[in-house]
Amino acid sequence: MSRSPAKPGSGTRRSASRSPAARPRATRAKEPGGSAEAISQVTIKMRESLHRELARKAFNSEMTMRGFIMRALKQAGLGVTESDLVDGRKKSISR
Repeated sequence: MSRSPAKPGSGTRRSASRSPAARPRATRAKEPGGSAEAISQVTIKMRESLHRELARKAFNSEMTMRGFIMRALKQAGLGVTESDLVDGRKKSISR
């Protein structure tokens, strides 16, 4: 039995009992033109050894894993902007 390709968005799970108030709110990112675009989250499963390798490569490149993946997407020709590559985590104050 063969499977047909999934339609975009068909892999999301939604619970009928989940109220709109319980749904996470989408955040928006400012684009160079000043417009804001909704941010989407992707979760992938991978072997632990691959995860360790990704973490090591990102660390050796002085990047987060997110930044490392976004850079790879940009190198693959996807429309990654400079603002997509910015580390948005809060900086801690070192003493």
